[in-house]
Parts: sequence; structure tokens; C-alpha cells
Amino acid sequence: FHLFTHAFFKALLFLGSGSVIHAVSDEQDMRNMGGLRTLIPKTYWMMVIGTLALTGVGIPVTVIGTAGFFSKDAIIE
Repeated sequence: FHLFTHAFFKALLFLGSGSVIHAVSDEQDMRNMGGLRTLIPKTYWMMVIGTLALTGVGIPVTVIGTAGFFSKDAIIE
């Protein structure tokens, strides 16, 4: 389960990075990449979800959490 969720959300972040580079006309200097939330809102929210899932955000002892939280919790147990 952990391998699948990690691979899925890591791929999501890499695809999102490509989308960001494509949206800013192949610019790779981070100083010129401003206002991405308004320029590409779907990519922005998908990258937020991917980041939260990979970091394992969740509330312990509840059923509220991301897939990364549950997979990391299963490893700890």
C-alpha cells in the first residue's frame, strides 16, 4: 500500500512540475514563476493534495488523514 501511494503521489508532483514549467513558457528560473494559483488553479490544487499526501498529513487516533498518513501509520504499527 505504501509503495503504491508513494509512487502515485510522487508521479502526480512530477507531472505537476512539468505543467508549471509548460505554463510559464518553459521558464525554469523560480524567480519568474509568480501567481501560479491564479494562472493554473487545477495544477495548484493537485500539487497541494500531492504534497499533503506525501508528507502524511493526518490527525492521529481518528479516521481523518491522507493516504500517505495511513500508509505511514501502517508501517509504524
